[in-house]
Amino acid sequence: MPGCALALRSRRPEGVYREIWGALIAYNIVRMEMAQAAREANVQPTDLSFVRAFHIVRHEMMRAAVTSPGKLPAHLRRLCLQLQFAILEKRRGAFPPPASSKPCLIDTAFVT
Repeated sequence: MPGCALALRSRRPEGVYREIWGALIAYNIVRMEMAQAAREANVQPTDLSFVRAFHIVRHEMMRAAVTSPGKLPAHLRRLCLQLQFAILEKRRGAFPPPASSKPCLIDTAFVT
């Protein structure tokens, strides 16, 4: 996950496969929740920050782990609302990228 390396603790191949699948499932859960929050906020899913969304989902899942199962629907609603804080701000006056300072590989004297 972002901000930390994935440390595999298992020593057997079966355990390594399980840990990798778990990381992939977690990644897809975050992306799925981001897509749902984007639909509700009427923005593109690419307008949300994955890192912020990951931290929000992780925090909400830790809270959900210590509450009763009957409150999970409320946690999921709150999660969707919290994910709207992961929407990236549009950059004002975005400029095109600066021209490369690398020398041109094509001799422009012969280009017409």
